[in-house]
Amino acid sequence: MYQSLRIRLEKAPLRLNRQSSVDLAHRMRRSPTVWVLTATLVPALILTPITRFLYPEWWQLMGYFWYSIPSSSFVYLPNEPAVIYAGAIYNLEVVAVTGGIAAVVAAITDYYVVRRVFEFERIAPLKETTLYKRAVRWFNWAPWLTLAVISFSPIPFYPLRILAPSSGYPLWKYVSGYVAGRVPRYYLLAMGGAWMPVPNEYILLMLVGLIVIPLLWTLWMKQRVRTDANEVSP
Repeated sequence: MYQSLRIRLEKAPLRLNRQSSVDLAHRMRRSPTVWVLTATLVPALILTPITRFLYPEWWQLMGYFWYSIPSSSFVYLPNEPAVIYAGAIYNLEVVAVTGGIAAVVAAITDYYVVRRVFEFERIAPLKETTLYKRAVRWFNWAPWLTLAVISFSPIPFYPLRILAPSSGYPLWKYVSGYVAGRVPRYYLLAMGGAWMPVPNEYILLMLVGLIVIPLLWTLWMKQRVRTDANEVSP
């Protein structure tokens, strides 16, 4: 009897894991988000090598698409130089739509990553802070318009990238507001690249500067805070 009971207990986690995997698969099949990401990324993955060999003149546009996904997310990669570069080569509408599709993928990914992070025990208490509640009240005043305006403007979008998903704002509204601001922004940047072509060397310098200068500023501020703390501690 004890032997059979031990075998049942050993097999129970396997059944639970199998059942949880089946439930997860059912939820993924029913989720519209999974279908959107699949319908976007799978054709892009297939078309990338095809474009590389059959249509080499469009290869740079595919590179712009893959670069725009992380640069439209939390990864600190400046997107402006890439849009200007693509605008000098391709049609403005094509550049704007390509950037918009990449923004959809990035926004959906960010949304679920932030929601998951705020489920952690160490992060969840942040929702109870006064600063967070005030920020949510400010955001709820006109959430969709706020997303569209700030994503279009040069104002950093990172606070809303955290605030909207963590506060329970609907996914489709978050994605639509973000893309509604990004697409015309990409169009205007591409227009600048088409009207006033910038040499590739200058675009590369712009990219490096936009990455290095904020990093140097952050390191300098950390060093200054550390120095002030050492001066106060004695």
